[in-house]
Amino acid sequence: MPDLSKRLTILREKQGWSKAETARRLGLKAPSTYGNWEYGIREPDLDTVRHIATLFDVSVDYLIGQNSEPSYKPVTTKEKNDIAKRLEKIAEDLRYEEHQHLNGEYLQEETTEYIIDSLEFTLKQAKKMNN
Repeated sequence: MPDLSKRLTILREKQGWSKAETARRLGLKAPSTYGNWEYGIREPDLDTVRHIATLFDVSVDYLIGQNSEPSYKPVTTKEKNDIAKRLEKIAEDLRYEEHQHLNGEYLQEETTEYIIDSLEFTLKQAKKMNN
């Protein structure tokens, strides 16, 4: 499960939970168990992976790196055509997913931050103008 530790960290941080809080929500007796999963020292068993997927409302495929989309729910046409949602997803991918490319080249950190800032500014301005 190569991406599991990274994705656990991303999902937990998005919720604003500590490792201890996440462990509590998963019903673990020792918070260090969860910490070991995030550090990639150990991996949870399949039943626990399913429980983690339920907790974070993502698919097991996403957790184990088989799918880049976290949700297993079908996307509606309205959501698919919503530019704001699509741009927010791009910004999220830039923030949390490693090895993003621009014209076939790896994005430098400064470039990534510039694109995220630009997307956020553009969305803010577009929402003001569209109202």
